[in-house]
Amino acid sequence: MACHKKFCIKYATVAILTFINLLNYIDRVTLAGILTQLQNSAQNGFGTPVTDTEGGLLQTAFIVSYMLLSPLFGYLGDRYTRKYIIAVGITLWSCFTLVGSFSVNYRMLLATRCFVGVGEASYATIAPTIIADLFLPAERLAVLTVFYIAIPLGSALGYIIGSEVAALVQQLFKVSASWRWALRVTPVCGIISVLLVVIFVSEPPRGDSEGNFKAAKSSVKGKSGIRAYMEDISYCLTNKTFIFSTLGFSAVTFSTGALAQWAPTFVVRISTIVKSGHQYSQQTAALIFGAITVLAGLMGTVFGSGISKFLSRWTRKADALVCSVSMLLGGPFLFFALLLARYELYAAWVMVFFAEVFLFLNWAPVSAMLLYSIVPFRRSTAEAIQIMVSHLLGDAISPTIIGALSDSLYHYLNAPTENEGRGLSMQFSLFVTSIICVIGGAAFLVSTLTVEKDREAVENFVRTSGMERSTSINASDGEFDEHRSLLVNSFKN
Repeated sequence: MACHKKFCIKYATVAILTFINLLNYIDRVTLAGILTQLQNSAQNGFGTPVTDTEGGLLQTAFIVSYMLLSPLFGYLGDRYTRKYIIAVGITLWSCFTLVGSFSVNYRMLLATRCFVGVGEASYATIAPTIIADLFLPAERLAVLTVFYIAIPLGSALGYIIGSEVAALVQQLFKVSASWRWALRVTPVCGIISVLLVVIFVSEPPRGDSEGNFKAAKSSVKGKSGIRAYMEDISYCLTNKTFIFSTLGFSAVTFSTGALAQWAPTFVVRISTIVKSGHQYSQQTAALIFGAITVLAGLMGTVFGSGISKFLSRWTRKADALVCSVSMLLGGPFLFFALLLARYELYAAWVMVFFAEVFLFLNWAPVSAMLLYSIVPFRRSTAEAIQIMVSHLLGDAISPTIIGALSDSLYHYLNAPTENEGRGLSMQFSLFVTSIICVIGGAAFLVSTLTVEKDREAVENFVRTSGMERSTSINASDGEFDEHRSLLVNSFKN
């Protein structure tokens, strides 16, 4: 009976965390589904148009605040009750999303998007570590696959909810700024999720699935919090697998962030100059891109996990190999998707689908690599650093870079019509994403050279700590400082 209850609590926790991850990505992508309306001065309620650069900056502002505060929540997540930190974060994110829907000008909307990032940072750094502590290493990849399926599903729902809710409100009530109602969906669900977290989410001891060694817990509670945190950061920065997988994942977030913000808008613009086919509305483009993202994301996330598990029978480099090959294949598919869009949009949609499948192959393997190459009591900090770096080099800058490039190229191209100029300038700007994919594949390829050694170092540390716990559960901090030094030196060597 007790085992059955524990089983139910574990999977209820995963279900709730996955639901919140779904809301996270719905909220993150909703603006992309209403961007054309938001840029139109007659429809946005601001009285002034929003440029491509400003449209990209909305996503960048969110990601920058999300990125900068991730280390703080990583520090807190390694030391305090994680589910309460998550609950506070979701409350903040829900409130500021709702406030943003009442924005009277662009600057107010931009400010609220910054504060939304604060709330989301608390969740993204901590949730995977709770899952890691609930499930044995052999079970994690499958559970993480379920958790990360929420990313494509949430992204697609974000496009659909954004465009469909705005269109429905416009149709029923004839209001000029119907985009505001699209931002009022997730806050209601967010408050419900806060209650679910506080009441039902299990808070396992750190390292519980690997023995819950007491020393791990004590080693992060030294006299100086800053000193302990700097030791955590130093440990992560000596881990080569962590460094190169983070750089590779930065390429994933760069490309997906740029596509999430600009793909529907690009399709609307390029469809005006395609000789074959019809012109797309923002609502139709968002709906089709959302549907493709759902299907490609589900397939990519499940296949990425399955292929890694299959290859792991023969090599412990499976996760790194899957990430590398998928990025090296995704780059060319994305390039040809953008190239074909000018001539045949139906063919371009097919290429986009395969490009997204390859990009989504990475999500579960990357998370698994972090969890088995970092010791349990430093995983929240490692998650925070990975979030900060991957967003700093990825989707914190890509929407604005693509938007700014598009604005600049529009004036440089001097196209005969505005539609053609806007469509071509966005197409040329998005070509950058295919180059970044190939660079990311190279970074993952380097991680295949280090992952076995780093994984073995963590396993040895956990094994040694577990044995010491069985012989002396009151082992001193000094003994484990020695283990920690040996572990860090193994990474440096």
